[in-house]
Amino acid sequence: MDGDANDLVSEDFDKTLTCMACGGSSVIMLYENGGWASSSGLPLNLYNKLNGRWRSLPSPVYVSLGSQDRYYIQFADGKSEWVGCDGMTKQLQSSKSRKVKSVAFGEYMDSYFIVYTDGYGFWGNIPLALSNLMDRRQRKSDLEYVSLGPEGEYFISAKNGRAWWGGMRSEDMTQIGKQADNITFMDFGGNGAWLARYK
Repeated sequence: MDGDANDLVSEDFDKTLTCMACGGSSVIMLYENGGWASSSGLPLNLYNKLNGRWRSLPSPVYVSLGSQDRYYIQFADGKSEWVGCDGMTKQLQSSKSRKVKSVAFGEYMDSYFIVYTDGYGFWGNIPLALSNLMDRRQRKSDLEYVSLGPEGEYFISAKNGRAWWGGMRSEDMTQIGKQADNITFMDFGGNGAWLARYK
């Protein structure tokens, strides 16, 4: 992440934060009171959707960012909007009976991973290591959260608390490995940047 994004995380990260997303060199944070803060570089469509939003409208409750101006945003009334590839759009439109838990955008325009609240996942063009992991796990519908990065990074957590990650630089893998039993969340920005939450 660039300096603007790092400054935002340092200054605006507090206990009222409900959602945080990294994408390329930008970061966005959502708060309990319906407010939001972001660094520069947000997709223009997303920025325009949030900037000057009337307080009477449902507040944003979840957001995900990706490279190439991709995003997914969900509001308190359950409505959502996104910019992504055709495969992702088709999946989201055909699964309206399921509630989205998380959406991740990967390295390529058609790289994405959707997790629903029932633990079911649907994905396209994910990193080979993650695809192999999903096959080894027999595509279990016990997913809690999945994130993808712009350079092949990934993080997956299951409802039983187990987590897996990969595609990162070796020095970052070593650093994360020191806290392997405590990691609960990861997100990825550009140029190898990553953010982790620990127990």
